[in-house]
Amino acid sequence: MKEMSLRKRYVPFPNNHKLVPKLCTIFIIKSFLITFCLVASIYLISNAHLFKKYAYDTAAVTNKQENISKEEEETNISHILFGIGGSTKSWNNRSSYSELWWRPNVTRGFVWLDEIPQENEPWPETFPPYRVSEDTSTFKYTCWFGDRSAVRIARILKESFELGLNNVRWFVMGDDDTVFFTENLVTVLTKYDHNQMYYIGGISESVEINVLGSYSQAFGGGGIAISYPLAAELVKILDGCINRYHYLYASDQKIGSCVTEIGVSLTKEPGFHQ
Repeated sequence: MKEMSLRKRYVPFPNNHKLVPKLCTIFIIKSFLITFCLVASIYLISNAHLFKKYAYDTAAVTNKQENISKEEEETNISHILFGIGGSTKSWNNRSSYSELWWRPNVTRGFVWLDEIPQENEPWPETFPPYRVSEDTSTFKYTCWFGDRSAVRIARILKESFELGLNNVRWFVMGDDDTVFFTENLVTVLTKYDHNQMYYIGGISESVEINVLGSYSQAFGGGGIAISYPLAAELVKILDGCINRYHYLYASDQKIGSCVTEIGVSLTKEPGFHQ
């Protein structure tokens, strides 16, 4: 009986051959982590000056950008280059419109004519200075009810840009009977970042014209504003684009279609109107 009691109390020692590999694995992982942490700590301590320099450089760049942004002059009339579409035949009757808003030595730009005015024709200082547009006879124009002068006027943006004048942020196009309220124009353009691509204007008051332009094209007679970055891209494709849209009758339609190819949509401003 006593022997039986001893046997019942005997508990066999568990089989450890499966436990040993697990303990080894845990030990190896812990050793690796400890070693990694030690190496990383030594590296960080020894290269602390590099991280301080990086932080300093990053802060310096950020501060420099902020300072440039703060120091950049707010858009004013001197940052706008006007391009007025005219002709020698119509100018005598329409020049009075430009005289209403043009301020000599303040406003910048040109009226673009189809030919040189006659020598005996006066050109008062109250007029915008004129330039003669390049020959466009080689461009396609197939709109039977339009006038091919649309090609020449559509290229005013390109010819204005290629003058390479300094400190231009906006190109503003209009007709020779368009009247600009320059103070209001500056106020509107100041709302927008001139470093981004903008195509600003208003749609026509004519339903028929808006249908042709899908209500997404600026009406040229009310003025069109194009930021410098957009103009820089537009002039690269403009001539080919004008030929592609040879069937469109108006210059503003051609400009609008070319801007669409770049992927920029119209920013509507009600102040640009007929």
